[in-house]
Amino acid sequence: MPRWRPPDFTRMLVGQHIVNGVSVGAGVLMIALAASAIFGFAAGQPATLGAISASISDMPSSWREKARTLSFGFALALISTSAIQLALPWPPVALATIGLIAFLSGMITGWGRWAVALGMQMLIPLVFVLGFPRETPAVALKIQALFALGGLVYIAFALLATIVTDASARRLVASETIRELAIYLRAVAAVFDPDADFEQAYGSAIRQQAMLSEQLQSARSALLDRPPPGSERMRLAATIGVLLDAFDALVAAQSEVTKVRAAPGSAPLLTQIGEALRVGALDLTHLSLEILTTDRPTLPPDHQRAIDAMRREAERQREPEAAHAEAWAALTAATERLALALGHIRRLERTLSDDRAAEAAIGGVDLAAFLPRRSYAWSTLRQHVRIASPVLRYSVRLALAMMAGAVVAQFLGDSGHGNWVLLTIAVVMRANYGLTKTRRDDRVIGTLIGCVVAAGAVAWAPAGVLVAVQGLAVVVIHSFVRLNYRLSSVGASVMALVSLHLIQPDLPAPIVARLADTLVGAAIAELFSFVWPSWEFVDAPGIARRLLARLASFTDVALNAAAPTQDYRLARKNVIEAIAALSDSAGRMSVEPVAARKGLEEMAALLMAAHGYIARLSAARLDIRAGAPPPDAQTRARLQRLLALKGGEAPPDAPEAAAPLVIAALAVVAAAGVYQRAARSGRDERKADA
Repeated sequence: MPRWRPPDFTRMLVGQHIVNGVSVGAGVLMIALAASAIFGFAAGQPATLGAISASISDMPSSWREKARTLSFGFALALISTSAIQLALPWPPVALATIGLIAFLSGMITGWGRWAVALGMQMLIPLVFVLGFPRETPAVALKIQALFALGGLVYIAFALLATIVTDASARRLVASETIRELAIYLRAVAAVFDPDADFEQAYGSAIRQQAMLSEQLQSARSALLDRPPPGSERMRLAATIGVLLDAFDALVAAQSEVTKVRAAPGSAPLLTQIGEALRVGALDLTHLSLEILTTDRPTLPPDHQRAIDAMRREAERQREPEAAHAEAWAALTAATERLALALGHIRRLERTLSDDRAAEAAIGGVDLAAFLPRRSYAWSTLRQHVRIASPVLRYSVRLALAMMAGAVVAQFLGDSGHGNWVLLTIAVVMRANYGLTKTRRDDRVIGTLIGCVVAAGAVAWAPAGVLVAVQGLAVVVIHSFVRLNYRLSSVGASVMALVSLHLIQPDLPAPIVARLADTLVGAAIAELFSFVWPSWEFVDAPGIARRLLARLASFTDVALNAAAPTQDYRLARKNVIEAIAALSDSAGRMSVEPVAARKGLEEMAALLMAAHGYIARLSAARLDIRAGAPPPDAQTRARLQRLLALKGGEAPPDAPEAAAPLVIAALAVVAAAGVYQRAARSGRDERKADA
């Protein structure tokens, strides 16, 4: 069978982010047209900017959660814009106000990754207001009132659009989640390919597992919010459990993958395994697209053929030479687990089409227990008010960078320069150097492309077409701000430059100046990334401790035959997220300066060891459910003692007759210790330099 690969742009062009981006663009454009018709184009700009400011935190979610987020975020925007309006008559006070608002914007990210947009809702509207000409208090009050009106109208529009598109949005998030599992299947196929580089394939599978974990978080938020029985919403909610059961079996199949790949004469079976996994991925992709057009999606009729071929090949070689019996036993077990995983694809089809199958998939699980909870409590931020906190350090860096940008902008002439320089700093600078560097490069390249596009549009397109270009640019910004920031930067540049031209069409478009401002802002963000930095190795001990704690909890539940399904699923969710956090940290560290990459190779070893241990636990869980006796109490107690070892504490040597689970746990603890020691050496070097 041909090795089919989906086009790379499938993930980019099919998903919630597109619908959300179109909705945001439509809302902003509607308010811009209404404000222009009522107040005039230039006078109505504050209302348009209010709508854009309110839309910053408009991300896919339920209408209840969106109402809380948009209202809270826009309240922060009103506070920051009011504060800067009051401070503008006194430049030193205005500079201090910019620093204070930037600091608070950074601290808000302590609520979690989801709160980054809230932080930007304090900062970006402030930059918008700085772009307005200095006016009398009465005119400033009118600007603020129009700004608030535009934002409030946008929030009402966004909530209405969310309610209207709720059914299609749920289908889209389910489709995206199924597609991410399909991509993971292809990654696992590479792991079993004897011709592929094992470490590279294994690392790719772990990275895709992290992406699947992130998508599952979005799916839980969208699908598990009180689905009524006997409805499409219930069937979509049930898919999460089925997908995770398939994921469990896929992970379990990798428990002895090195032994499987090395089994003599295994090439024909490994080839069939690869084909079965790729066909399964293709079928999942088919299902992910069909779910968008019907509430009763079906698999292709030949779905089972590749699974049967894999099993026939395993049956044909059932009796290997005695010398290789152990390796072939591992290969046979892996084949059965992969067949089980692929069988869940058929179960997924039934779950999406049949209410009783969906109810059986959910069982007695309380779906509300898996819903992500957002906290808006200010008390949560107190834990970050300490010298070692990455959030506090980021907040200080951001405040200093914004103040420096404001000072530099004073020497560049008109307010448009300062507006663009500060905007670049605000959107580029992130809590860690890796993300800042990536966004810096994307921002510069995106701005360059956007300037070229805007120059062509301004030179040749009439005003009516330019308004449409402005709306399309907003769609691009919001659709791709998380998925492809470079493309989002193209849209941002086009929108800003076209808007400036429409406000003052008789003036030449400042395209070259805006590109220069982007370079200045990016340079300031880069410079201040090294001020009181927080490198990834600083958090290494905490990440390793959390991983070991989650592994201990998962071990306790996975090896307990009487453990409730809900407890197992919660423990599995937590350990998947812990692995994803470690994988994300490795990705960020890989783009930090070489001198700051303390423990990067050791982190990769820990990731592989932890994944190997989880694979053995998942395999043991499947065996227990199939009727095999669980490990004895002594083995379970020893596993708990090992995983409870403190960082840096050397694990004991494994006796020759130790169970494979114990050996795998020892490998994890040893890798965690090596990783923590490498990170501590970096911290010691930093203290010595200080």
